Amino acid sequence: MSLTRANFEGELVSRQQSRLEAVGMAVTHDGSNTDLNSPIGYAIRNCGGSVASFGLVVDADLSSFEEEDYDQLLDVAEYRLLLSIKGRWGKVDVKAGQLSESLSQFSKDIDEDIKNKLSMLKMLYGFGVGTISVGTVDYDFQETNDTE
Repeated sequence: MSLTRANFEGELVSRQQSRLEAVGMAVTHDGSNTDLNSPIGYAIRNCGGSVASFGLVVDADLSSFEEEDYDQLLDVAEYRLLLSIKGRWGKVDVKAGQLSESLSQFSKDIDEDIKNKLSMLKMLYGFGVGTISVGTVDYDFQETNDTE
């Protein structure tokens, strides 16, 4: 079975539903969740694919990936989703008399999860790690000693 946009959204919502709700992002997973477009497109582009339209990822954009690529796609999309959630969270700690709310703790938890997810992506998939290739240059000549 090939991966569809709706399947992809369903897995992302499953992984981060409470956080999506906390920042006012949609939790629908019928293939048309605009809040998940950016993370899905980001994953496709960073895993070697391309999208026909930057503003709307569709099933066909996912069709070039094999089943063994699905975990990486989902993990990279979840990483980007965590960054989007962090960007939406703007609440700070509140204290009024004896009442207080530590709303910044959510942000700290997201930061930790982003850091952990990035480490995992690097370890499992080499995500964000550049490669260096080397070669040699052969001028095809031989040096001789003319003093002999």
